[in-house]
Amino acid sequence: MPTGQPNTPQHFLVVGRGLMGTSCAYHLAQMGHRVSLIGPDEPHDRQTFQGPFASHHDAGRITRGLAENADWSKLALRSIERYADFERSAGLTFYHQTGVLMCGPQTGPTAGFSQSFLSVAERMQLDHDVLHGAEISQRFAWFDIPTSQVAAWEKVGGWINPRLLRRAMEQAAVQSGADIVPAWVTRQSGTTLTLATDQKITGQTITGDHIVVATGGYAATADWCDIRPVMQVYARTVVLAQITGVQAQSMAQMPSAIILPADAQLDQDVYILPPIQYPDGQYYIKIGGEESSPVLTNDADMQRWFRSGGDPAAADMLEHQLRQLMPNVPFQTITRDACAVSFTQTGLPYIETVSDGLTLVTGGNGAAAKSCVEIGKLGALAATGQDIAAQGYDSDFHAVLA
Repeated sequence: MPTGQPNTPQHFLVVGRGLMGTSCAYHLAQMGHRVSLIGPDEPHDRQTFQGPFASHHDAGRITRGLAENADWSKLALRSIERYADFERSAGLTFYHQTGVLMCGPQTGPTAGFSQSFLSVAERMQLDHDVLHGAEISQRFAWFDIPTSQVAAWEKVGGWINPRLLRRAMEQAAVQSGADIVPAWVTRQSGTTLTLATDQKITGQTITGDHIVVATGGYAATADWCDIRPVMQVYARTVVLAQITGVQAQSMAQMPSAIILPADAQLDQDVYILPPIQYPDGQYYIKIGGEESSPVLTNDADMQRWFRSGGDPAAADMLEHQLRQLMPNVPFQTITRDACAVSFTQTGLPYIETVSDGLTLVTGGNGAAAKSCVEIGKLGALAATGQDIAAQGYDSDFHAVLA
């Protein structure tokens, strides 16, 4: 899966073993550079873990070409095209093509949501069906959708297991020559980083030629980095609604869905994933999406939030939404979990070399997991001084700094 030829080989320190950072490390290694991918392993015990957490420690994320923005659609489609390569290389299956349903009001003050994804689907020439009113619930009987809604259904969409996608990309990065450094950063001095582990503060340092900061929300809350991107980092809650294995089997063809309820405001859409088997062996339908949630401004906030397991009031709201949208599904236990989302001022990822020896690849805007392969590639291009404007996007993915 070659991505380009190196100029003078450099040593890149990619900080962040999440989806964007791991993809970027892979692409840099493919270019022939020396790469150290820095970040802790997934914690075994959240309550005692002292390092940075990550939202990709999960079994389900939606993937789709459908989007309200053409660049997000292109980022996703180019990533989806490469899923099979990583699955083959790693011997893992992380992509499940169940289709995706995107649904919103046909008229009224929030009809712009629907008009946007329908317009992008036409512009990007996505293979999709448009459904109106009663057609939606007739075709997808798991959902109870008001007849005032319009939807697009796209075959190429579905869901991914972000843990396995990240693992597949990391295996490919290592096979391409990258080194894994299971630690986190506590200090930066030029292109030298001081590291720590969960056992103790080691004081170990590592020096490279160029640093790539791909630390998600921590790019805006951590104080070790010389620069700080302007992002809002929100504490978000997700709900996992358990169903039986028999019920999961009967719902095997259920698509992933993004739905803006008829009485909601813009940005109050919810996402629902089909039944997914989690590491505990049980099957869950996942729902997320909140109209408002607390802003996380520092590392202590982030740590407390991830240890909290999410907000009970937000979980109650999401459970109510789920039962309204899927009234005929017999749910068993309802559990909640915590994650965090980072929103940039541009609504797109920040992918830019912002100072001598430092590149930002961050800002998922709640939509980047599915698109991480391409985002990482663009990050590698930016870090090596190549012009990502040649990649055919409307945006230049510039970063806004504090």
